[in-house]
Amino acid sequence: MKQRPKYSIDGILGTVGHSKGRKPYGGGDSVRESGFRRFSSTSNISVKSCVGLEELMNLNKKNPNYINDKLIHIVSDTKVLILAYEIVKSKSGNTTLGIDSFTLDDKDLKWFNTISEKLKAGKFKFKPARRVYIPKLGKEIKRSLTISSYRDKVVQQAIFLILNAIYEFSFLESSHGSRPNLGTHTALQSIKYKFDNVKWCIESGIENNFLNIDHKILLNLLSKRIVCSKFLALIKNYLKVGYVEDGKFFTSNKGIFQGTVISPILNNIYLHQLDLFMLELSEAFAEDESRIKSPIFRRIPCHMEKAAGDIPTLKKLRRKLGKVNSKDSLGLNFKRLYYIRHDDGFIVGVIGSFKETVGIRNKIDGFLKSALKLTLSSEKTIITHFSKKPIFFLGTFIKRNWQEEKKVVTMKRTGVTRKVRVASRTVLIAPIKSIFEKAAVNGFFKKLNGKFIPTKVGKCINLDHTDILRYYNSVIHGVLNYYSFVNNRKSLVSFVHGLKFSCARTLALKYKLRHASKIFKKFGSKLKSPCGKVELFVPTTLKYIKQFNINTPLPDDVLFNNWNNKLIKNNLFKACIICGSSDHIQMHHVRKIRNLKMKAIGKCMDFSTMQMAAVNCKQVPLCAVHHKFLHKNILTIAERKLFTDNVSLLK
Repeated sequence: MKQRPKYSIDGILGTVGHSKGRKPYGGGDSVRESGFRRFSSTSNISVKSCVGLEELMNLNKKNPNYINDKLIHIVSDTKVLILAYEIVKSKSGNTTLGIDSFTLDDKDLKWFNTISEKLKAGKFKFKPARRVYIPKLGKEIKRSLTISSYRDKVVQQAIFLILNAIYEFSFLESSHGSRPNLGTHTALQSIKYKFDNVKWCIESGIENNFLNIDHKILLNLLSKRIVCSKFLALIKNYLKVGYVEDGKFFTSNKGIFQGTVISPILNNIYLHQLDLFMLELSEAFAEDESRIKSPIFRRIPCHMEKAAGDIPTLKKLRRKLGKVNSKDSLGLNFKRLYYIRHDDGFIVGVIGSFKETVGIRNKIDGFLKSALKLTLSSEKTIITHFSKKPIFFLGTFIKRNWQEEKKVVTMKRTGVTRKVRVASRTVLIAPIKSIFEKAAVNGFFKKLNGKFIPTKVGKCINLDHTDILRYYNSVIHGVLNYYSFVNNRKSLVSFVHGLKFSCARTLALKYKLRHASKIFKKFGSKLKSPCGKVELFVPTTLKYIKQFNINTPLPDDVLFNNWNNKLIKNNLFKACIICGSSDHIQMHHVRKIRNLKMKAIGKCMDFSTMQMAAVNCKQVPLCAVHHKFLHKNILTIAERKLFTDNVSLLK
């Protein structure tokens, strides 16, 4: 008689004690690896195929206050680790090395099993990260960025998947940064449609937010929803691991590493307390269910009633009634507070007095200091009269054109001309000058006598004609996609045409034709590639389309992105491309795919990189023996031919 499960939690079978040798538990099976159903597939890895992760997500979706236990079994599940690996190796930014020389090269299923066993035993230790500093545009100060090793990134990604499954459904709609299907556009969209009647704005940010997060407070917040001691110990080990800067080791007793996989969600969990505080503050601040009617608007109908029969006076009063706002925009009894946060920056819109706005700012500052041990940035915190001066948030100027009287404009629709009343609205404006300045820093323009002159981009000269066009198209599409919602979208025409001439001058230098006019004469107005398949994207119109997208990258990420044009494929479960063996498969990786041409005289790529670059493939499966032979460069002629022939089949 086989022993049955001793208890069941939400349909998940478990036992009280540990397994004893080969003794079966549960429904006649052996003790299960993660406490959930086993996976049926090993070649099709996705979030849905990770049953434990999917079940965790469903439980927290049904109950946002659900207390989670036994998470170490999910993070140590090899299927979850492989899913994390697939996500990590697909991101180009993750090719940067950490403190060690560890890469994703030669990793096989045995490696995942080893990491899994260490995690389950509580013996996995993160390695100190490498800290570098990145300059900020137009500022002398630099932003710190921490780079973990590949090994740690895979585990961090697995932790992120679990934290996201737990906390995503409890975050408030006022939080937009680093969340699925939310981002800069959703934050700006909320401001556009909620701030129409706002009078005062508090622009603010938190001083060195990531570096000042208190570990004890963060772990206490996590322990409210997570009771798995090993999982909490794993996160604590990540927080306390320290970093290396200029060859020296530094402990990390405070703050979280900016630039790692899980730092954004840990930051959101920490600042979720600020979101809850602002929700309570907005509910307590609000007064009156609706605006009262404007005294002027109520007075005019009385005058019209008294002037009955006087046609000229009635016409004059009717015109005046059409221009006056029906609601009292300055009503002292109507108060509202709106709050939007993106990462560590936030905007507060206040319908109320200046004195009340100052009081709200002081309350926010007091809460951050007392509850989270954070402080508002004195440089970023500004109170602005929303109708007189624009605010700048997420790369966009925002302003409300408030006025006492409504505008009456003449509009033509379906061939009929009529006068229409137009109320003032929140206006979003792209910072054209700032976009040109950032593009100039990256080499697209040079500034001469206050004007931006298109110039060649030297780093692109050695690329193919097609890749140069794709690079410029990525910049044009990126900027236009981000500013798809702005009211002055047509002003981006000058930027697009500037990039067009910059591309022409880059191609002129590549083909040694000296003048851009010769390039236009040879390849046409859209600089079509010799193969005829790719041409420069120049939009026919840039009209106002009011389009908000999801997860659109900031213009800085587009303008300062290095073009690599590579594909990343999943080959972990395939056989060795030389001998066909499926035993001890390892992944041979190359960090970057470059052009096949020699960078300098006498210097060229090694054999394997040239073959992989030819078909745009970043990793290939090899057995341990042939992987070793490849690195030692002792493959036979026949083996080299097999490598060349079969690597193209991975596409």
